[in-house]
Amino acid sequence: MVDGTNLLQAMPDRRRTLEAIAALDLLVVVDTVPSEIAGYADVVLPEAMYLERYDTLNEDCLRVPFIALRQPVVEPPHEQKPGWWIGRELGIRLGLESYFPWKDAEQCLRTRLEKGGFDWAELKAKGVIVAEKKPLFIEDGAEVAFETPSGKVEFWSKQLADKGFDAVPKYTRPEPGPKGAYRLITGRAPMHTFSRTIGNPRLAELMPENEVWINAAQAKKLGLKNGVSVRLKNQDGVLSEPVKLLATERIHPECVYLVHGFGSESKAWKGAWHKGASTAQLTTNVRIDPLMGGTSIHTNFVTLEKVA
Repeated sequence: MVDGTNLLQAMPDRRRTLEAIAALDLLVVVDTVPSEIAGYADVVLPEAMYLERYDTLNEDCLRVPFIALRQPVVEPPHEQKPGWWIGRELGIRLGLESYFPWKDAEQCLRTRLEKGGFDWAELKAKGVIVAEKKPLFIEDGAEVAFETPSGKVEFWSKQLADKGFDAVPKYTRPEPGPKGAYRLITGRAPMHTFSRTIGNPRLAELMPENEVWINAAQAKKLGLKNGVSVRLKNQDGVLSEPVKLLATERIHPECVYLVHGFGSESKAWKGAWHKGASTAQLTTNVRIDPLMGGTSIHTNFVTLEKVA
């Protein structure tokens, strides 16, 4: 089951993701939009949007702790269901009804809140309950302890040494790319949430597609003017969709930059289809961190080809 993530855009090395999908007996996707991963699903369970459903309580222990409630303001227009309903119904059909004693999301949230000593009616009316201000840091005179074997701050880790790793992690210089290529770096834009909102018409008014940033001096060197369409070709020969070029002083001359999430290949997702270039498509050279398993996304290099 894939819930609320577009694996074809979120994961590096798309080839391996497709191999994994092909090896499955069943793929069920829960999503709010017809994303790429939904196109590979055997079953799609359409989820209600955030304005059409209750979500779990937002409880953050910040400098001023608070509890916030997201509640529906409109009904789903068709047969979409909220995630809590999908989870509960699947549980009941699997014979796990005892784990879902609440009849709806409101009953579940109310039970949680009241067991914590808060008032449900107040939260529904105000949307936010602000709790008592607490110190973020250790109070004067309090005993200081850390969750390490020694109970202290550890610059040298016996845990790492015992597992065969460097007790003090050493800096590893990034591998250089092919001559004449630029390191591809990615990031986010404030008006979009990963690839989920690319097809949203209101947000697309603010940013309809991404642009490839390149240092202005490098653009001049390549004979590329601001606003021309180019394709990016990575070190493994993968070619991107056409994307507009932005020549700027705000980027290092050895790098190019793309906002992540664009370049959808899902024809059903009309507002997002072929809008800009996909960073995930170009991320085929993957390094895996041996300690925590994270995958690299900035180990790929591209050249730029002008579109006629």
